[in-house]
Amino acid sequence: MKTLYKILIIIAALGLSILYSCSEETAPSLYDPGKYQFREDPVITNIDPPGSALAGVTVLTITGNNFSDVPGETSVYFNGVKGQVLNVTTTQIQVKPPVVVADTVLVKVKVAGAINLSNTLIYKLTAAVVEVYKFDPNNGEVPWAITFDNTQNMVVSVEGKGVWKFDGVANPNKTYIPKGAETKWNTLRQFSNGDIYASKSLRGIWKLTQGVTPPNAPWVATPSGTVLIDFDFDQNTNLWAVGSNNFIFRIKQDLSIAQYSFQAQLRAVRVYNGSLYVAGLKSGVEGVWKIPIDANGDLGTEELYFDMTANFPAIKINAMTFSADGDLFLGTDRTNDPIIIVKPDKSTQTLYEGVIPAKKIVSMYWPTGNFLYVTREAERDATSGSIIRTQTILKIDIQKPGAVYFNQ
Repeated sequence: MKTLYKILIIIAALGLSILYSCSEETAPSLYDPGKYQFREDPVITNIDPPGSALAGVTVLTITGNNFSDVPGETSVYFNGVKGQVLNVTTTQIQVKPPVVVADTVLVKVKVAGAINLSNTLIYKLTAAVVEVYKFDPNNGEVPWAITFDNTQNMVVSVEGKGVWKFDGVANPNKTYIPKGAETKWNTLRQFSNGDIYASKSLRGIWKLTQGVTPPNAPWVATPSGTVLIDFDFDQNTNLWAVGSNNFIFRIKQDLSIAQYSFQAQLRAVRVYNGSLYVAGLKSGVEGVWKIPIDANGDLGTEELYFDMTANFPAIKINAMTFSADGDLFLGTDRTNDPIIIVKPDKSTQTLYEGVIPAKKIVSMYWPTGNFLYVTREAERDATSGSIIRTQTILKIDIQKPGAVYFNQ
């Protein structure tokens, strides 16, 4: 009887087990092969322009495969620093590199959803802007006007210390032209015979000689009450001078002076392609005026070449020059990105946005070659007055030549 009872219990247990197993559904798997699909790893095959580019400036085109054309899913790294992706397809990326200056820059692409970064290509990024020389403000070294001599050596007016000549950047000749009565020179230009002409916001032009203290009297004096700030030569050796006057002055080498009515506060002048360009404030308009120079060396009818007030309100022009192909470069007091380019069609662009460490340009000169030199005014803390950025000279790679300066 006991044996039969045990057999019945076993049979009942087996039956319940079978019923339970039939009623329970199969638990779903946590792995869904259709849900977790990784992208193929990106591949870089080429970078254009080949070899090198300007850091923070040149837009690079990276060609390859397996990029994502979805905004934000593709990133490019330069020695680990992310660049600014401007446009991307599955096979091409346009990117502006960061300011990472090095001969060996490791370029990699990262795509969202890919397990690995791309292969690495080695590239070179060069500096678009460099400081020419470490002027020491604690020793009173504050640069102002810049020019270059006939052998392409930089010549600089240093406040309270005369004129320095840079045969190289390391050891300037600090006694090239001793200090005279001037505090600083606003403009310097070397003439073809080696003479250096200078202005200092007074009524005249001075002629400077190496090793000689400048005289108190100018080489030529303009009428009483006039102030000459900037000047330039034309192809006929005429010197054109401007300032806060009612006139533009033409000064010949025989010291004869002609004056042309132009009621304005002018700060910059440049001769280019047969015309005189002047910049400043006239009748409430900050701008650049173009005035043709005729065959007799006289000025024709002026035209407003560029209206700064309309395009960049409250911005003041302090210096200007031209590239060989006709772009007008304006050095201004704009707080950020102070150099503005005016194209021949009058469209404008900022020179190297976010790259030039300056808030105000006070002098500029473009010697032979592709480098523009500018003097950056010092920046001070508004509360303490302490120097945030020193006054210095910056060398900017424009990647094309400047227009000729006549008789230099």
